Amino acid sequence: MPSTGPDSLLCPLITPTPRTPSTLASTHRPAYVPRSADPSALAYSFTVPGDPRSATVVRATVRSVLRTHGLTAMEEPALSVAGELVACATRFAPGQDLYHSLRWQEGALRIVNWDAHHAHSDPRQAAHCTACRKRTLLLLAAVVHECRGTWGISKPGSTTEGTRIWASLPLDGGA
Repeated sequence: MPSTGPDSLLCPLITPTPRTPSTLASTHRPAYVPRSADPSALAYSFTVPGDPRSATVVRATVRSVLRTHGLTAMEEPALSVAGELVACATRFAPGQDLYHSLRWQEGALRIVNWDAHHAHSDPRQAAHCTACRKRTLLLLAAVVHECRGTWGISKPGSTTEGTRIWASLPLDGGA
């Protein structure tokens, strides 16, 4: 008969340690070990639908990540940046998946958004498209500037690579 206790949730290849009252305290490990509040452990990636309503999910996720890692002072600029990235991506790749990445690199929060909008083969169309994205991201640019950060749009390499926009918010400027 299959076990229905807490150990039944483990991989069937794992042999659980027998639990007796004397060993229970020394062998018990929680099912989930929270990540460190240290920002250097911050590394998250997730995908949301290319829909304007996804901004709510992205902002809630960013807020949760920042609070988990003790970076509440950076909440407002990071939430603004994340929301602007979703707004822009849903305009250029509506209905397509949007990939987000949050990383701590060299004392800064790096937020990356990737969407499936591909490169234009005509250089004039590509330049026009990039200029439209930059106009769409004026609020993002202002927030990043105020935080003494950097941002950019990576050039798509082929028709399947999509477009990646990133922003880096330093801790001292973001707070």
